[in-house]
Amino acid sequence: MKLSELIRDIDIIKIHGDTSVDVTGIYYDSRKVSQGGLFVAIPGLKHDGHGFIPEVYKRGAIAVVGEKRKENLPDNVPSNLTYIQVKRSRRALAQLANAFYGHPSRNLVLVGITGTNGKTTTSFLLESIFKAWNKRAGVIGTINYRYAGIEEKAPVTTPESLDLQELFARMLKHGVSHVVMEVSSHALDLDRVYGCDFDAAVFTNLSQDHLDYHENLDTYFKCKLKLFCEHLAESLVQQPIAVVNIDDKYGQHIPNEPFYRMITYSLERGADIYPVEWKVDGLGINAVLDTPSGKMEIRSPLLGRLNLYNIMAAVGTSVGLAVPTEAIRKGLANISRVSGRLENVPNNLGISVIVDYAHTPDAMEKALECVREFCEGRLIVVFGCGGDRDRTKRPLMGEVAARYGDIVIVTSDNPRSEDPMRIIEDIRVGVERGGCHFLSGIEKIKAGLSGYVVEPDRKKAIWFAIELAEKGDLVFIGGKGHEDYQILGDKIIHFDDREEALKAIENKKVLIEQNSMASAVNCL
Repeated sequence: MKLSELIRDIDIIKIHGDTSVDVTGIYYDSRKVSQGGLFVAIPGLKHDGHGFIPEVYKRGAIAVVGEKRKENLPDNVPSNLTYIQVKRSRRALAQLANAFYGHPSRNLVLVGITGTNGKTTTSFLLESIFKAWNKRAGVIGTINYRYAGIEEKAPVTTPESLDLQELFARMLKHGVSHVVMEVSSHALDLDRVYGCDFDAAVFTNLSQDHLDYHENLDTYFKCKLKLFCEHLAESLVQQPIAVVNIDDKYGQHIPNEPFYRMITYSLERGADIYPVEWKVDGLGINAVLDTPSGKMEIRSPLLGRLNLYNIMAAVGTSVGLAVPTEAIRKGLANISRVSGRLENVPNNLGISVIVDYAHTPDAMEKALECVREFCEGRLIVVFGCGGDRDRTKRPLMGEVAARYGDIVIVTSDNPRSEDPMRIIEDIRVGVERGGCHFLSGIEKIKAGLSGYVVEPDRKKAIWFAIELAEKGDLVFIGGKGHEDYQILGDKIIHFDDREEALKAIENKKVLIEQNSMASAVNCL
């Protein structure tokens, strides 16, 4: 495309040079620039893209878009390089990417889901519903990016705007018609979804998370609010829908604007969608929902009331998009598990083993509250907290674990550059505040006492929990969910809670068989 066409809609302060040149590609990573490329210089958290302008020129860039005045660029920037000064580089990148790829979201039914918890599960449910409606669906989120039988790793929940628009364009080429996207607060704050034409926006809930990035909960919520008050307002879709959880106190503060149709959901009457009757147990969820389309009887193998909320979010979105009731019911019934979200690890030992991504105090509480409802014996909680992240949530999560768990095993998550024991000490403050007492020896737990122990090695912690579990007990392994790695210092190693749980279960079976054989021999 001609540079002059690409920059037509961006907010320009000043142009230096020729805009009649042809652009072969757009880049924000200086290492990827090739001949004929347009480089967008972004002031990042670690590096400032403006400092790489001489490098991208050597790589063949024919123009640069940036925020700084030309006279403030590095001294060795060539005078013949076209430079376009803008107010906001990130927003300009989103606009340029949209134009370069032909505004792909205009040809998609696009659903954006935001909130602290429930985004991933709601996206799985909507994907299944769209498939039951015979639509080709794409999903962009925490676990992966997938469409038309293709799965790609997800380096971040919501891709950078350039990568996002390119992904939309690829989805269109593969016949995708409906896309469900998790929209993170970082993505909203950094203009990654700027210019996307949303057909629907979903708000699940909001609780403490990412306070290492956001100043406080209010600024965190204001980022989430952008999806509704800015992006739905600017969408070219005629009256998009906003699906909002009004049991959440922040959801109650999302305004009912005239430019979208709001659909609310709650466990109580008074919302557009609520359960007339419902039951949750170890086999799943049965409910009758009152909806704008009438009463809807639904069944789902997913566990707990937190998933009833996710189901209502998916139903509200589907009703707003005029999905037939039968497709909604079929799609909900077809999802038996969501990777790392209250995921059951199967075994025939008579114990329950649940792996969950809960890594915030609220998510931990909702998950433990959920499993408590169908836990017949002791609840054994294994969890840790990530390093180089919000320290204030560590004691809060410890307190929640102590309140619900009979036995708590405090371990490591992704310590990153922090000392794992320092993280554990932060957690212990909350565990003890929650009334859980430290047991200095494993033998005391084996003797039947309740309390907590510390095991920094996550593998050993998981194996110990499953070794302890007796018939009717439930082992809850929280924090990492679907992740198949652990970050230790500057190393990333393979580690999957589900794999370790399965290995521990198999080991327990062997030990039981050996003990059984030994008993038989003694009897002889």
